[in-house]
Amino acid sequence: MNKIISSFQKALSTCVCAFSLCIIILAFVSYGTGKLLSPDNIFILTWMFLCIVIIRTLYLSLEGTKRIGRIPYWIKRLIALPFYLGVTVIGIKNLACLENTYKTNLIFIIGVFGIVYFIASTIRYFIERKKTDAMTDALLKIQKEIEKENE
Repeated sequence: MNKIISSFQKALSTCVCAFSLCIIILAFVSYGTGKLLSPDNIFILTWMFLCIVIIRTLYLSLEGTKRIGRIPYWIKRLIALPFYLGVTVIGIKNLACLENTYKTNLIFIIGVFGIVYFIASTIRYFIERKKTDAMTDALLKIQKEIEKENE
C-alpha cells in the first residue's frame, strides 16, 4: 500500500504541472480565437488528468516489481504508450470538437503525441541514467575504500 501511495504522489506531482500548462495553453488559444473557455473543456482536461494520473500510478507501482523491473526502459515505455495515447486521442477529440475531419486530425494528434512522448521519454531516460551513473560512481568509491582498508 505504501508503494501505491508513493507512486501516486510521484505521478500527481508531475501531472499537476502538465495539467496547469494545458489549462494555460487552452486559455490562450480560446483568447486568440475569440471563443469563451467553456466548463466542458475544463471537465475534459480534468478527466484526462485523472486518467493519466491513474495510468502513471499503476506504471510507477508496477515498475518496482521483479517481473517488470527486468524489462528494458524503452520496452516499458512502449507498453505504456497505448494507454496514454488512448486518453489523449479521446480527450482532444472531445476538447476540440473534431467531428468533420476526424481522420486527418487523428493522424496529426497521434504524430504530435508520438513526438512529444518520445522526446519526454528520452529526457527522462537520460535523467535516470545520470542518477544511476552517479550511484555507480559512489559505489565504486566505497568499494575502493573498503579494499584499501582490507589491505
